[in-house]
Amino acid sequence: MHEQRGLTKEEREYYSLSERVYAKFAPFYDLVVYGLRRLRREVASLAEIAAGSKVLDVATGTGEAALAFAETGAQVVGVDLSEHMLRVARRKNRFPDASFLRADAVELPFSDASFDVASICFALHEMPESVRERVLAEMARVTKPGGRLIVVDYSLPSGRLTRSVVYHFVKLYERDAYADFVRRDVAALIDGAGFRACESRAKYRESVRIWLGVKPGDPCARAA
Repeated sequence: MHEQRGLTKEEREYYSLSERVYAKFAPFYDLVVYGLRRLRREVASLAEIAAGSKVLDVATGTGEAALAFAETGAQVVGVDLSEHMLRVARRKNRFPDASFLRADAVELPFSDASFDVASICFALHEMPESVRERVLAEMARVTKPGGRLIVVDYSLPSGRLTRSVVYHFVKLYERDAYADFVRRDVAALIDGAGFRACESRAKYRESVRIWLGVKPGDPCARAA
């Protein structure tokens, strides 16, 4: 799917590890992240998606976020690198307007301005910086002017002790890219990709955050 030539060592390791890990992890993934189901539905509600809107869910995994969007009446496409994860998503799918496609998000197979909403949940922290930036830029490309962006991912609490506990706990099971991601200004990353960051909301004692953005062409209020 992706050409190994021209990739950095860090990028090659990311793709290789993703393929190996999720091939084994797919059957158990939903059980491990079961506690996040309520959050995914909250995010879908927060997006205020109108029935019939076109939604792209990047790094969809087993499709939980995509299916939560589909419950709102949206037309949803979920994309992911792992065919093993997508098989689980397809088995769960009961919505005629939801579909799942294997694709590398650094080169999305969609035309410019194809979607009203683009989302990515708990995936940016796994990506090397170069991949992370390209993925968000591609999401901006395929989002309509005035369209919205939703990013859900790890963050660090403001309190020093809680911050240290959360960081070292998550580091036990996450990749090295996590350490880089949680120290980044995600709003600036969103702005640099072609969106305008408008709002963020902390969840789970500030260990998770929802960032909302809009592609220039519509007031930020629409992303709130």
